[in-house]
Formats: sequence, structure tokens, C-alpha cells
Amino acid sequence: SNIEGVDQYNACYGGQAAGLAVLSWVESDRWDGRYGIAVASDIAEAHPFFIAFVGAATTASLFFPDAPLAHHSQRATCIMHRLDFCKPVGWHDMAPVTDGKYSVECYLDALDACYKTLRKKVNDRELFQLTDYNVFHTGGGYHIVKKAFERMLRNERPECRGSERDELTAVRLHPSCHILKRVGPCHTVSSFLNTASVAMSQMQEALGKVIMVFTYGSGCAASMYQLRVDDIAYFDPLEVWFLKRFYRNSIKMYPGDAHPIHMVFVETWMKFEYKPFGRQTHGQDLNLLEDDVYYLGEIDKFGRRFYHRGGLKARPLDKKYELPADTAEGRPTRKHWGPLPEAKKAIEDVSKSDEARRRQIEYDMTFDHEAEEGNFVEIGEFNDTYQKEQKVRILKPLPDRKQHGTTIEPDGQSHSYQIVGTWSSRTPVDMEQTSDVSWYFDFTLGENRWEEFYLLQDGDPQRRIYPHEAKGSKESVAVGPHDAGPSNHWFIDCRDRVDVPEEQLGMPGDRYRITFRWKKLKEVSWQKLEGEKGEVEPSRYSVAGSWTDFELQELRPETGRRRGWHSTEVQMTSLGLEFRIVRNEDFGQSIYPIPAKKEERSCGKNAAVCGPDALASTYWKVDGILGGIYKLKFYRDPEDCESTGMRVDWTKVDDRPVVEVEPTYYLVGPFNEWGQKDMRKMRHPPNDLSLFEGEVEVKEMVDEKATEKRKFMMPFKIVQHKMPTRCVHPDKDRCSQLTDHKVVMDDKGKDLSWYIGLHPTDKAKEGDVFTVKLQIAPSGEMSVSWSKS
Repeated sequence: SNIEGVDQYNACYGGQAAGLAVLSWVESDRWDGRYGIAVASDIAEAHPFFIAFVGAATTASLFFPDAPLAHHSQRATCIMHRLDFCKPVGWHDMAPVTDGKYSVECYLDALDACYKTLRKKVNDRELFQLTDYNVFHTGGGYHIVKKAFERMLRNERPECRGSERDELTAVRLHPSCHILKRVGPCHTVSSFLNTASVAMSQMQEALGKVIMVFTYGSGCAASMYQLRVDDIAYFDPLEVWFLKRFYRNSIKMYPGDAHPIHMVFVETWMKFEYKPFGRQTHGQDLNLLEDDVYYLGEIDKFGRRFYHRGGLKARPLDKKYELPADTAEGRPTRKHWGPLPEAKKAIEDVSKSDEARRRQIEYDMTFDHEAEEGNFVEIGEFNDTYQKEQKVRILKPLPDRKQHGTTIEPDGQSHSYQIVGTWSSRTPVDMEQTSDVSWYFDFTLGENRWEEFYLLQDGDPQRRIYPHEAKGSKESVAVGPHDAGPSNHWFIDCRDRVDVPEEQLGMPGDRYRITFRWKKLKEVSWQKLEGEKGEVEPSRYSVAGSWTDFELQELRPETGRRRGWHSTEVQMTSLGLEFRIVRNEDFGQSIYPIPAKKEERSCGKNAAVCGPDALASTYWKVDGILGGIYKLKFYRDPEDCESTGMRVDWTKVDDRPVVEVEPTYYLVGPFNEWGQKDMRKMRHPPNDLSLFEGEVEVKEMVDEKATEKRKFMMPFKIVQHKMPTRCVHPDKDRCSQLTDHKVVMDDKGKDLSWYIGLHPTDKAKEGDVFTVKLQIAPSGEMSVSWSKS
């Protein structure tokens, strides 16, 4: 290869020296049009006692004309003869000789020198006026960076104090420290890494701004230069990078486990005829080695180092990659370093057990625990041997015990399959059959850029086929046809996310195909139909608000405004105005605010928008006066699927006499997960508007006050207008009809309920249905009673 380069051996300045050398070549008349690259690398060379204070990283910086980060204006360099940090010839230790306090003084002296020189080069203009961000070398950690920034700030603006200084630190310095704070202090890569931190954390916010970089190496050498952000650099946003690059292959290891391995590493200093042994000796799985990393295989008797990609877990290179020099120089290779770990066998074992694993998952999910209790007969109840007050029930399985879990096999019959997805407002649609064991369905991606679905057999809602996990992927186990289990869906995410495959990414209008196969095991998969486009179904939006008991009210598209605006008008009553937005009348696509504090239930219009998803638990709240007419407005950018492309607003448009909503009441209890699943509306009997009635079914339940006992009972309470702040409850917990108590309505009823069946006079049995009655007197006083239906 026609490649020129040079190795730079320095202290921390070596990486920057390489970068400036490449820059000088690209800017010179000798440049021949090829790009230049400067690679800087660090290893955490320190004794384990100091490992918390060092980081390890490598950067590769590409230099070329018209780069996104352009070297800009003037630069200054300072070189002084200092022995603050060094490795003497023949030094016995991996760690250098360091004078910490003196090294910090040298760092700050070099900073002062570069600062003064650069000020002169820019006609003594204030550097803080010419630049927007500050990057510093971080060989000693964040405290050194902060000290250097404050020193420069004092030079620039001696009068700057307190909150102004803190604000400048947050705006100018902190964007450069995000990676430093997770990786730890680095050395030759430091200025490159911290510059990348600015680019990744600021992205488009940094366009047109200037970064001032100070880089330093003990000995000592330092430079100060400026970078202008002309374009968004070729990086992922910082948090995406952390997940996709930094943490992707990370191995969790406690300091106590890492210490012995690191001690072996420290002892490799100046070794000859050496083969690494730390990982194997101390039990680290060699299969955790990364495929694309070159690991040291051997140091021979001449001190030559030999590496192998993938380390000991990788096979030897193919013979076509062997060089004549390998034989001529007697270079050791992978075959000289021992056998492969038993990774292949482990993979085969997993493959063989995959069918059994999938069957076991389906068995567990279809297992009927209640029916299983009928497979046992109780022998008796006894006191525990060691805890005398503890009762133990002894059960014996029946000889003809029935299995209540199943792995559902093909029955050999002809069936149709329907798909229930968000693209059709969760209405079942027939799938096309391509063979006896395969069906497919094509859909057009909507404006969410995600869709979810499950399957039905023969159009029967009690014969669902669904993934074993929420938001199932192609790898999820398909369960069913089954009439119970969780409400899981397969989730097709086509947004640009860390965990979304590139081939799955799509935009509204792109076409996708879902395929269902059932030969032996059920398989669900999907793929993008490249080049195919469909018509995007316009979204419909509704508002679920307190004035309608959170039932849906249509938001109409606004005319005369840009596409994406929807609105409706509502009146402020004593119920207040709390609401969230729902897409396509699907509460699984709710749009809601993110509160400033986790415990808050409602937010103002300035709260960030979240959704659409099924995780809504908060509402927007309009503060206003009774009778006011408010126009609720919702905007979603048709070109932006992210929540940042949505906006909720409202304005008062009129005043009118208050028209209060007729009161409604709902029953909540374990039968509807205390209102999380559904709420049972209580009805008026004919000609009696002061009485509300609803039905509650009794089940056998564990008594919370005596967990060893089971009773036929059912707790409940009542809420007005589905609002937790208007909970109708007794002033005592575990109330029966005969308990002396008061009925109150407030937001303090979390642990206060009525219990049907708790008192013997209810004569409650499994499956009994009781009618609950709420009577409201003209004075507003309430009473609650029940009787068997």
C-alpha cells in the first residue's frame, strides 16, 4: 500500500502532535489529494490502586478539506523542558514517575503561555468573544479541567463571579465533559474525545460556533487552537452513541474481580517470552472477547509483539492471508497459542434446545393455575416445625392429574387467519394464504412510523396468537391460539432507534409484509418491501377529558392553518379541564404530558409531549374560571414522527353561563384492577335520579388480614366521573354494611374500601352477584348498601 505515516511517542501530547502533523500535510503544497488520519490511543496504565482515576480510549480523526469541524483562525503552541511526568530508560514499573502537584503547575503554566500567545495573534481580542465552547486536556480529571477553565476566565474577565461564572461553566465547558465523566481521564486521545463530546451533545446547536481547544502533554508541550463547526459532524447523538457504541459490548465486572487480572497486566512491563494468562487464570470467559478487537497473543524473546483478531476465541486466519515474512521471521500465530474454547459446542447446544425452550415458554403462558388446583387433594393443615405460629397446607396430587398447560400443535384442519393491527384501528383483516403452512399480510406504514399487531385463528377473539413478551420482536415466541394470557402485541418499530435494524427503518408510506408460518413451531416475521409505496391513512385525533368522563370527543382538523392542527371547544365546569389526546380512537396510542415531578398527575401547556403509546398516566390541566370557553389545540407535524413534533395549546375564546355535567359514578375493585382496566358505570333505576346501581361478582380471595385463609368476598369503592380525586369510600377500611362508618368523597380513599362477603350476613358464595346501591340525599349526603341479585 502507498501509505505514509509516523509513530509519535510522547506523553499526552502525542496524539495531538500526530493530528497537527496530518493537518500540516493536508494544508501543504505536497498534499496529493488523499485524506489523512491521526490515530491516538491510550491504555489504563496504572496500578489497581489508582485504576479509578484513569481511562482508556482510542480515537481516529480524519483530516480533509471542507470538513465539518474546520481548523479556524490562529493557534498557539508552548514547549518547555519539564520533568513532571516521565518514564526513565530501563524503568522497572509500568506506571510513570509523577509529581502530581508540580504536573498541575506545568499544565497551568502552559495554559497561560498558549493563552497569551493566542491573544497576541488575534490582536489582543478577548478569546471568549471569539469562541463559544472550551475543550481542555483532561489527563488529571474533571477537577483539573474546571480549574483550567476558571483560570482562563479570570484572565479574560476578572470581575466574573458567582452565578455568571457557573452559567459560563455550564454553557461553555460542560458540553466537552460528558464522555470524560463516564470513561475517566484519558491522555493522548483527550482533546479529540472532548471535542467529540461537544459535537455529539450539541449537534445542530453548535452550527456556526467556534470551539477553543487546549491540548497538553507532560514534559511538556501544549497547543491552543480553534475549530469552527461548519456542518453536523458524522456522529450519533451522544446518548445514542453511549448505548450503541460505548455500552454495546461492555462487560460488567466488579473491582474485586478485576483487581487480580489487572495485577497480571501490570506485571507484563518489560517482559520477554511472555504469553497472556490473566483471563484464563482468573476465570473470565474467553467467549466474552470481542470479535473485532486485536488481542495480544505473545511477546517473543526479542520483545516483538504478536496479536490476533478476536484473541483466543477466534480461529487461525485462512491460509490465503499468510505472508512469506511469517515463515521467514518465525512469527508465532494463533495455532501456537492453544486450542479454541468450547464456544461452538455451546452454540450447538443452544440451537438444539431452542425448540424445547420455545415449547416451555408457551406451556408456561398457557398454564391455568386455578384449574391446576383441582389436581390436588388437601391432606391437612399443620403447624410448621420451626415456626410454630406458621400454618402449612399439605397437598397431594391426584393419580389422574390433568395437565393444564399446553404447547399448541397444528391440528391438521383448514383454518383462516386474521391480523389485528394499528393500521386498521385494530379491526381484524384476513391474511392471504400462500401454502398450507404460510400466510401473509401487506400494510402501509403510518405517521407513527411504528405499528403493532396480533393474530386471530378463524376470526375468533378467543383464539388469539400473540408474542410471549410485550412489544414482541421477530425472535419472540408465538403463543396460541389461546383464549387467555396477557394482551401482548408484536411491535414493528421503523424509527431511527439504537435497537432497530437498518433494513427495518422506514418512513410513512413505505410498505411492509408480515408473514405467519406454522409447520411445526409458529413463526412470525416481517420485512420491508423495497421500492413499494402506499397511501398513508390520515390520522384522526380525539380528546379524552374530565368533562366527558374521559370518553373520546373528536378534534376537528383546522382549516386555514398548516396541515396538522386539530381543535375543539369546551367549557370550564366544576369538574375542571383535564385531558389527553388519543390517536385513531385507540387508547393504546395516547398522547400525554411529561410532568416535572414524577408524582404529579397533571401538567400545564409547557410540559413536554410524550407518545403515542399505552403508557399514559398524566393529563394536561387548564387553569381558568367557571363558564370560560376554551379552545384546545393539538398540532402534529406530518413530517415528524417524534414527540418533539407535537404541540398542545389552549386559549380562552368566550364566557358563557356554566352548564354543569350530570354526575356519573363508576365501580372499581380487583375485578377491574381498581379502574386500570375498565370502569363499571352505575345506572339509574327508572324514575329515581338519586339512586345509582351496579353489579359486583364475588370470588374466592385471600384475606389480607389473615393470609392463610381464603374467603368468598370482593372489595370495591366508587369514583365520580372516573376521577381519582373524587373517590367515594368509607372512612374506615374493610367496611361491611353493618360497620358504623361515614361515606365521604375526596382523594384520600386509597386504602379504604367496602368488602362484600366479609360479614357472615352477606352469605356470599363463589360467583354470587351483588347489586351495589349508592343513594344520594337532597342534602348531598351519601349512603352505600348491597344485596344479592
